[in-house]
Amino acid sequence: MEYVLDSSVLVKWFSPYDEEHRDKALSLLNLYKEGKIDLYIPELAICEISNALRYNKNLNESEVKDILKSFMSLELLTVNLNADIIDKSLGISYEDNITVYDAIFIALSNILKIPLITANPKHLKVKAGRNIILLHEF
Repeated sequence: MEYVLDSSVLVKWFSPYDEEHRDKALSLLNLYKEGKIDLYIPELAICEISNALRYNKNLNESEVKDILKSFMSLELLTVNLNADIIDKSLGISYEDNITVYDAIFIALSNILKIPLITANPKHLKVKAGRNIILLHEF
């Protein structure tokens, strides 16, 4: 199986707290490490995760750097942004009234024709007609 993951799922992997549905996020990570699934992310996810961790008041700079090194060592299938992804993202952004940032994950899912797994509450309103799996339903 193949999935696109958004940043809301990825951040749960490194959270020092027992966040809601963290167990499901970790099960995805374990399946990936066991070679049972492939996980794709747009390169934007790296910036989003870095920013989310940077502004986590419970983590210092050194801890964030260590987490990001660990994340990068996973070697997820990272897709560079290109004109097609941006074009589709803009269309989704207007159609569903969401940010382009959020739409990028949906666009990548559409282009690759594989489901997006998300814990982002903004995707609840766009789930209909999109290939989106909510993390708690995985």
